[in-house]
Amino acid sequence: MLRLFYAQSGVSLAAALLLIVVHVGYASGRVAEPWLAAWAAAFVAVVVLRWRWRQRVQKLDEAALARQARAWRQRAVAGAAATGVLWSAALVMAFRHDEPASQMYAAMLACITGVASINVMAPLPLAFLALLLPLASTLAALFIGTGSWAGFYDGALALAGAALATSLLLRHTRLLQESHAMRFEREALLAETQAARDAQARFLAAASHDLRQPVHALGLLAAQAETELQGRRAAATAAQMQGMAQALDSLVETLLDISRLDSGNLVPQPRPLALQALFDRLAPEFAVLAEDRGLQWRLRPTPLWVHSDEAQLERMLRNLLSNALTHTAAGGVLLAARRQSEAVRIAVWDTGPGIAPEHQRRIFDEFVQLQNPGRDRQRGHGLGLAIVARLSRILRHPVQLRSRPGRGSCFSITVPLAAPQANTGRPAMPAFAPPLQGLQLALVEDDEAVRVATVSLLSAWGCQVWADEAVQPLLAQLAQQDHGARGLALLISDWRLAEGDGLAAIAALRAAAGRDLPALLLSGETLPMAPETLAVQGITAARKPLPAAALRAWLSAARPGAVQEEASERQQ
Repeated sequence: MLRLFYAQSGVSLAAALLLIVVHVGYASGRVAEPWLAAWAAAFVAVVVLRWRWRQRVQKLDEAALARQARAWRQRAVAGAAATGVLWSAALVMAFRHDEPASQMYAAMLACITGVASINVMAPLPLAFLALLLPLASTLAALFIGTGSWAGFYDGALALAGAALATSLLLRHTRLLQESHAMRFEREALLAETQAARDAQARFLAAASHDLRQPVHALGLLAAQAETELQGRRAAATAAQMQGMAQALDSLVETLLDISRLDSGNLVPQPRPLALQALFDRLAPEFAVLAEDRGLQWRLRPTPLWVHSDEAQLERMLRNLLSNALTHTAAGGVLLAARRQSEAVRIAVWDTGPGIAPEHQRRIFDEFVQLQNPGRDRQRGHGLGLAIVARLSRILRHPVQLRSRPGRGSCFSITVPLAAPQANTGRPAMPAFAPPLQGLQLALVEDDEAVRVATVSLLSAWGCQVWADEAVQPLLAQLAQQDHGARGLALLISDWRLAEGDGLAAIAALRAAAGRDLPALLLSGETLPMAPETLAVQGITAARKPLPAAALRAWLSAARPGAVQEEASERQQ
């Protein structure tokens, strides 16, 4: 309230300077020039002093102002009292017992300076009283001094007006205090809500690490079992185990995504991007899924460019396409884009069962699956559209739904249009996974189950693996080999280790090898840096549980000679 008083005083001080000029013009010739000049000089000095106080208060932080609150409150009251005394002197200068016009001028001057100060001085009622009391008492005395009944009436009216102004100010003060209290309560609730969200995000991140470790080991063991049992009936059981591990990982990952979106930690990085390049990445994946389900997949080519965060826009489209394919039993799915003025409308059409109007809002809530009352995991978890809704708010890309029961649905995203840019294509992935026989690599993993499962799978693929829970024992193992660490070709490390972290382990192994070996950094939680930053250092970041196919793809692409083989294959 004290800070607000000084902040608002700037307006009243500027108005006071204007009124000083007006009063000097009015009183010139009616009051002796030396007295009028002395009054004006004193008033200007008070205004300048109060202005300097205002500037000093604005520079103080909350703690300093709290410590000096009493002194600044006294200055505020003293400045207001000095201002009231000087305006009282102005009333005395202007008032004439035999001139009604001068009496009206004095009354108006007192009314303007007093009533106009209600809003400015409401944060500090004592300062208002210090200003108003000299004004009201002087004006009442001047009217009563005329010796007439009209003078007595006007004097009483001046005092009544002062009382009314004080009542209005106190009411305004109470409203200000209540509004500040409500603001502080709201800020406290927001802080508590944000703290709860942060705690939830930290809990899920920590829990996800412990969940991902056994799921990662389960997936690797299932992949190894499927390889070893190829051609036997048990291979199908191993494949089912892999599917269950992937479903569990999908659920954990989706819950983490929602937690990150709700915590406000996601900062969009919009840039111009070609929609066709994004469509080309989505098409192969969803064309295969549509074929497996016996559905038609249609993609309408587009030359349009949009301004958006590429990764998050891709997540939105993936969720919409997955939702469309999951709930479409016959017909097909269409992905298309159309320009609308200075925006682009990206639409996903399906010939599914449609959504009734009364349910169209609910489907964006968590775990809502209208066509899956039995909670079949193969039909998703009911979180995809909830993520789309959150990303829509963060990216400011409105999402619209048009649907008719029995006729299908159309989900559309409206994205700002962008001017075409120079095309920057992504490097193509190898067409096949070359053999890994004899590939030497080091593994740092402190979870024994994951370490054993990874070593078993890599050995089944023909790799030669040295593994340990920490980097120093692993270096001791390598030192006993003929070529030591210099014989290594690739590195794999977990991010969270009992001793240090994965980046330190990779750096130590690279130093021992004498070169920057390609490295894979695995994590069951969010890494402290972006994957793009790690890629510059020759490190590929991946989230646990990593599917066996993805691990083999990385080994094939990162192994020595992979780039040269790929180039020769393209030439052929």
